[in-house]
Amino acid sequence: MNVKPIPNKLLGDNITLMLPTANGTSEKTIKNVRVERSESIENYLGGDIRSCTEITVWVDRKNSTWAEFPVGAKVRCDGGMFTITEQKVYYAGEPHHCKFKAKRIGDDNV
Repeated sequence: MNVKPIPNKLLGDNITLMLPTANGTSEKTIKNVRVERSESIENYLGGDIRSCTEITVWVDRKNSTWAEFPVGAKVRCDGGMFTITEQKVYYAGEPHHCKFKAKRIGDDNV
């Protein structure tokens, strides 16, 4: 199957992937991805209303920096810290892109 990469004109954002190691964390800059931010509120029927910011990230196998994006890993993006809550790798014989969602857990303190 011949699957075309995500066009560069749809990419262009950078994020930092943070993975746990035996000595702390390792950081890897993931270049040329697409990041879309969405905001919602949680518990709007109760008394403790909270804002929830989420990002959806698309990573292309050929045009982006490729890596594993495990659920639970941390991502820094635009001054915020996020936790990956779901991810899926799309295949056409071999991986051709990955899509993941991450929820904001706070500000980037680095």
